[in-house]
Amino acid sequence: MYQCNLYSNVVSALLLASIAVSSTALAQIDTALGPQLNIGHRGASAYAPEHTFYAYDLAMEMDVDMLECDLFLTKDEVLICIHDSTVDRTSDGSGRVQDFTLDELRALDFGSWFGIKFSSAKIVPFEEQLDCYLDHNPLMRFHVETKDSAQGRAEAVLVEVLARKGLLDTGDIQTSTIVMQSFDASSLKRIKQLSELPTAFLFARRTSFELLQWVASGNGPDYIDAFAPNSAAIFNDPTSVQRFHANGHDVHTWTVNERTQMDYLLALGVDAIFTNNPDILRAAIDDKGSGTSPEQRGNPSDFKRGCQGIAGRVVSNKGPGDVWARHDSGRGVVRVEKAAASDLTNYSGPRGGD
Repeated sequence: MYQCNLYSNVVSALLLASIAVSSTALAQIDTALGPQLNIGHRGASAYAPEHTFYAYDLAMEMDVDMLECDLFLTKDEVLICIHDSTVDRTSDGSGRVQDFTLDELRALDFGSWFGIKFSSAKIVPFEEQLDCYLDHNPLMRFHVETKDSAQGRAEAVLVEVLARKGLLDTGDIQTSTIVMQSFDASSLKRIKQLSELPTAFLFARRTSFELLQWVASGNGPDYIDAFAPNSAAIFNDPTSVQRFHANGHDVHTWTVNERTQMDYLLALGVDAIFTNNPDILRAAIDDKGSGTSPEQRGNPSDFKRGCQGIAGRVVSNKGPGDVWARHDSGRGVVRVEKAAASDLTNYSGPRGGD
C-alpha cells in the first residue's frame, strides 16, 4: 500500500512538473514544428499486402512524404521489410524470420493472405526498397524500425547499409532521408553512438517511470529527436504535443486511419502521422494547407511499377494501383473507380498496431 501511494504521489508530482513550461509558452506552440508529414504505414497497407512493393508503389502514388519499414535480420544477415518476428501471418510459410536465408524467404508468397490478386508479392529486402524508391524519387524519405536488435547487430547492419549508400548524414528529423524509430530506447542510443541519424522514440503506454518523466516534462535524453506515441496516448493527453514541442521534439503519431481523427491530430499540431490510408491523410493535410508541397515531396506523376534489376520483385503493371489516378490539381491522388471483381471490395485493411 505504501509503495502504491508513493508511486501515485510521484506520478502526480511529475504531472504537476509539466506546468514548468508556462501556459503562455504552450499557447504559442499550437502548430507543427515543420510541414505536417504523411507516412505510409507498411506502405498503403489498407489496400495492398503490407511491406510489399504493391503497398509501397501505391503509397507513392498516393503522394506520401515517407515510407515506413519494419526491419528484421535474416539468417544470412540481410535486413528485410517485415513486421512480425515470424512469416506465418503474412506468407504461405511458417517459422521465425531469423531462421530463413533471403533466398528461402524469396520463395514464399507474401501476398495471397491479403488477396489472390497479390499472389506474386515477394519479400522486400530493405536495400532493394531504398534502391527502388530513391530511383523513382530521390526525395523519398524512410521511417525505419529495427524490430529485433539481436544484441545490436541489426542497428550495426543498418548503419553499414546506409553508409555504403551515403545516407547516414542527410539532414535532421524534418529533412533526413532516414529516420530511425524504436520502442527500445537503448536501440536509439546505439544508433546515435554509430551515426547521426535522427531518431523517434515509439511508445503506446506510459509503463515505465522513465517514460512517465519524459511525457510529463515533454523532454527526453539527447539521443531522442522525436517522440512517437500511439494516437490514443495523445487523445488521452492532448497537451503532450505542446510539451514535446516546447522542448524541441517533433511528434510523430501512429496509426491513424479515420479522417476525423486525422483532422483532430493535425489541429493539435502533430508533425507526422503514420497511416494505412495515405490517400485519406493526403486529403486531410492538403485541406488544412499544412503539408509539404508537391515539389518538396518529389513523387513522380507517372512511373512504371517495378524496378528493373531489383531481384525478387515480381509485380504486374496492371495491379490494384491502376484504379488510382493523379488529381488534376497535383494535390495527391483521388480514387476514380473501384476495381472490378476486386477481392478487396469490403476489406478495410489492417487496423492499429505499430
